[in-house]
Amino acid sequence: MKKANLFLVLTLFILGISGVSAQNKKDESVKSIGGEEHESNIYGVKIGMDIPTALEAVFANANRKTGQEKPDVMKKEGADDKDIRVLYKNLPKGDLQIVFVDGKYVREVVLTYKEKKSIDDLRLASSGDIGAASAGQRYDDRYTIGFVNSKKQEKLWWRDEKTSDDYEIRVSFLSGNILKDGTLWWQIIVQKDISVKPGDEKKFAKAVKGEK
Repeated sequence: MKKANLFLVLTLFILGISGVSAQNKKDESVKSIGGEEHESNIYGVKIGMDIPTALEAVFANANRKTGQEKPDVMKKEGADDKDIRVLYKNLPKGDLQIVFVDGKYVREVVLTYKEKKSIDDLRLASSGDIGAASAGQRYDDRYTIGFVNSKKQEKLWWRDEKTSDDYEIRVSFLSGNILKDGTLWWQIIVQKDISVKPGDEKKFAKAVKGEK
């Protein structure tokens, strides 16, 4: 999508949403004992949403006011600058980034928490060891636990969720950093990420285009 066309979409969205009150969110079953943070959306934004739907979800669910309809920052990235990344600063939960593949559909949603979460609050196990499971605390056992890279400075909890369109969504939580967050770095969660599962990009592209 050309930049001019994207700005046109944003302009039409702003005109259409001005004065709209926050809509009641649809009830979504919480499958995790860790609560709604484990749902595969952030502020109602889900993988595959188009631009107007995603921006309206943020406007309604983050309690944005008139004059705050559009994101705070927008930039092009990716191959041939076709993807669009937008940033909302200082939402109630923190800073929110949304990536629109080809400037059209949500491919990734990232929330950097304003107030860091603890792994206990989210019912995330500290490790995959049997000792963590037998300590008496109940954990969300859908998650795989590992490190972000070979430096082992940050831990990652992730799970993959199937969709009806033949691709999977990855929900992940990022820990603090061993060099920045002290001795308890691995017990705090600084970021939530929802994205298309690595390797399923082509399946996702076909799905949003309506191809089989």
